Amino acid sequence: MLSQPRTDFRPAKHAPAKALIEPNKRPRPMPPGVSFPGRGVLPFLPVIIYFYVLVVLPLNGGDGTPRLENILFWPTLAAVTIVLVLYNSSILDKGYFSSPPIAIYLAYMVFAAASITWAHSPDLAFSRYMVQLFAGIIILLPFALPVDTSRTIQRLHITAFIAVAINAIYVLTTPPSPIGHPGYFIHKQELGMLCGAAIILAAHELFFSGWRRWLAAISIFLTFWVIFESQSKGSLALLGVATSLAVFILVASKLFRTSPAFVVGGMVLGFEVLSRFWSDPIRRIAWILYGDPTVTGRTYIWDFIDYQISHRGWLGWGFHSYWNVPDSPHNQAPGFIKDMISSHSGYLELRLETGSIGYWIFLGFVYALLHYIEQVRRKDLIRAWVLLALSMYVVLINLLESVWLQLIPLWMLYLVVVGETVRFSRSEMANRAPSEPLSISKSGRRLLARRVATAGERRPR
Repeated sequence: MLSQPRTDFRPAKHAPAKALIEPNKRPRPMPPGVSFPGRGVLPFLPVIIYFYVLVVLPLNGGDGTPRLENILFWPTLAAVTIVLVLYNSSILDKGYFSSPPIAIYLAYMVFAAASITWAHSPDLAFSRYMVQLFAGIIILLPFALPVDTSRTIQRLHITAFIAVAINAIYVLTTPPSPIGHPGYFIHKQELGMLCGAAIILAAHELFFSGWRRWLAAISIFLTFWVIFESQSKGSLALLGVATSLAVFILVASKLFRTSPAFVVGGMVLGFEVLSRFWSDPIRRIAWILYGDPTVTGRTYIWDFIDYQISHRGWLGWGFHSYWNVPDSPHNQAPGFIKDMISSHSGYLELRLETGSIGYWIFLGFVYALLHYIEQVRRKDLIRAWVLLALSMYVVLINLLESVWLQLIPLWMLYLVVVGETVRFSRSEMANRAPSEPLSISKSGRRLLARRVATAGERRPR
């Protein structure tokens, strides 16, 4: 029988006696060497989703036609994820789900589910909601377990490089559209958003030696060529702004001892003050940069969407229940606006679908993520930069495109950033093993204590 750990002797320096004496006051992280079912599979699930939406879905089902493999993919992989997580529930980091980014994201998903009850088309809203729910489960749940996430960014970069290489073949072998080359996507902006994210991921890989640095250099060169061929000027401009802002925000956070959330909040507040004295700043900036105050016609779309939002300001039209639904109110839109399939603004899309309530809940989710990146900055500056640059890129892209909660690669990548940020920031031993969780359940702690006690008994005295 195993004896209880003694408390009347001085423990060795490497024996964490405090964790044995007071296990309830100071929970121990799961050791990186301890194996559990699914440990090798779970870290790949977020990358698989990114690859599926980035490469498989547009090549196989980009025409919008429902396909059997697409219908089966999401619930099957979500079921596998849930089974693995429940099977290992004893080592699950319960605090992961109560962290502000995850908790607020769950709150928004609950409100979005409730909005189906008043949606313009409940059936379509429900099916579209379930896909988003499955995506969140597959991407976010694995980060609640002690899986190795040290190579997540590297795997995302390889996935993006594969997609860029395939698009380069399309650019070389197929004619462009009148407004630019879309690659294997439907529109050039999708290719531009891929290239922007790929360059940020590749920039992170430049800090590593060997083949990772060489692949990153090749990826950057190839991606810049593809993005210029796509003529996606907006994505290219926002890429430069996002990467520069990430550096500025991290420096400001260190100097003023605050988090990126407060820095970004101050910038947004300053922009709001500027708009009071400088009317229509977006139109003015667009005129300065492109000579087009309408932002290629987007301002006409935004004016009409604002009119539609005014009809259901607090609750919205229902989650994903406005575009491409039978008898949509959008059918009454004038001119070319009637042919649109999105608001070309992720923030207007939130207000359109879930009203002011959903809009502010979601903004809380965005700011909570920025706040948590500060914890990453204190432990790993390079990782904090790539996570913040990707976050800011998505935040800025949503000014011109609808990315939030869409079945597109950039939103899936943003969810990976959320899981990786919370996972890393909750690790007490991030500088040694960033894949370890903050705490485990009571049964997991008892198992860990018995193993440590056994190791102490077997140690030569």
